Amino acid sequence: MVSFTITVGIALLASISSVAAAPFSSNGISLLDARQEELPPTCSDYCSVSAGCVCIIRPTNCVATYIVDSGETCGTVVDRFDNFTATALFKWNPEIGKECFGLHAYVPVCIGVTGYQYPGAVEGGDTWTPEQTPVPVQPGIVTNCTKFEYTDSQGSPTLATILSSNNITKEQWNSWNVPTQDPTQDWASWAGYFSCVEA
Repeated sequence: MVSFTITVGIALLASISSVAAAPFSSNGISLLDARQEELPPTCSDYCSVSAGCVCIIRPTNCVATYIVDSGETCGTVVDRFDNFTATALFKWNPEIGKECFGLHAYVPVCIGVTGYQYPGAVEGGDTWTPEQTPVPVQPGIVTNCTKFEYTDSQGSPTLATILSSNNITKEQWNSWNVPTQDPTQDWASWAGYFSCVEA
């Protein structure tokens, strides 16, 4: 039994060091990126007295989980640990959705996978493309949005600043972010969310 455990441990260490020794391919693209989310094809039920039953998908290479407290948002979970982004949280826990409305109290979320490297916090005024998977996004944004801007938890930048820095009108912003509402009304960007600034 002891020799089997030692052999398995040595084999595991050997496989880990072979990955660590060659993290980049010949074209300079990180090989770790592709391994960040190894999601199973179907969800599994997670049941507890506090949460009830929720169908969750977790990466097979998840190395850390956290049970969400009541009242938490993607932003508060990300801020609590300050070593992953909301986009990573979504990729590791796809059932939370890009708006993060699927985050459930008392349900564990994956907060780390093998090979992930934290790129740093998203800051107010940062702009992302759809390919960068901005999370969280305001609900109801048009599907053809080509550029998103982040408003931090303090409400910076303000909507007036977003409009002027992107050279867009209030009506344009409204039509991309609250397309089912009156575009002439005064709507606001949500603190801690991305809004659409180009479509």
